[in-house]
Amino acid sequence: MYHFSKVVDASFDQAIAQVTQALKEEGMGVLTEIDVQAAFKQKLDVDFRKYKILGACHPLVAYQMLQTDDKAGVLYPCNVVVQEHEEGRVEVSAVDPLIMFLTLHSPKAKEIAIAASQKIQAVMDRLPAAVPVAA
Repeated sequence: MYHFSKVVDASFDQAIAQVTQALKEEGMGVLTEIDVQAAFKQKLDVDFRKYKILGACHPLVAYQMLQTDDKAGVLYPCNVVVQEHEEGRVEVSAVDPLIMFLTLHSPKAKEIAIAASQKIQAVMDRLPAAVPVAA
């Protein structure tokens, strides 16, 4: 699978704050934020659910990867998506850096990507999972 995903026990805005904090706790920061809902409204005049893409980066991982392959920057940043589904259910998804960087054919790149993947998984683990609704 190319991503990690989790339905969280939070509102959309709370989830954004929780993701940002979890990234910070793993030594990462948000470099970019794309409000897809606003962009679609502005560019296409269509309504879309709440959907934000946070471009996350771990400076040391980014530096090490660029030391390994100077073109690796085309794969940056590691995107984290927060979206609101029907009935207010909020889901957080994050790219798996291991899958993203597999295109780099270098043992060192793979080693760095594994470490980055573990950091993103740790971010996801910090988020409070929603309690499943009994059927």
